[in-house]
Amino acid sequence: MQKYLKSFALFYSITLIIICLLLIFVIHLGTVTFIPIFIFSALFTVSRFVKTEKRLPTKEEKHILVWGNTALALIIECFIIFFLVMLNPNAEKIIQAAENIGILLYAVIMLFFVAIHSAVFFMAYRWFAPFILKRQLTS
Repeated sequence: MQKYLKSFALFYSITLIIICLLLIFVIHLGTVTFIPIFIFSALFTVSRFVKTEKRLPTKEEKHILVWGNTALALIIECFIIFFLVMLNPNAEKIIQAAENIGILLYAVIMLFFVAIHSAVFFMAYRWFAPFILKRQLTS
């Protein structure tokens, strides 16, 4: 499992850094661009698992992969957001606004992000993995 967690972390980190650099220096698409990158990275990791192992993950493996990838994605995103805030000329105002939010709103926001990330990984391993396996077996 560690191999697939590392490959997701590497792939997701590299694509996020490249897109962030493009967004900062070349084009201004906005942060909505991060959503397709996250979904693509999740699907890439699932397809890599199925193609390498030539089977679907067991229930225990799926549990480890879903929650491990969720934790990795959130950690990577926190680092990226931190660096983007620090690069922003209004960093001090952003930090002051974040301090005024309060712990309860932080908790609600983090629960929302954990739910979204785990749902994407759960759907990827639940529905996309059998599709990839079926396609691999027919070809």
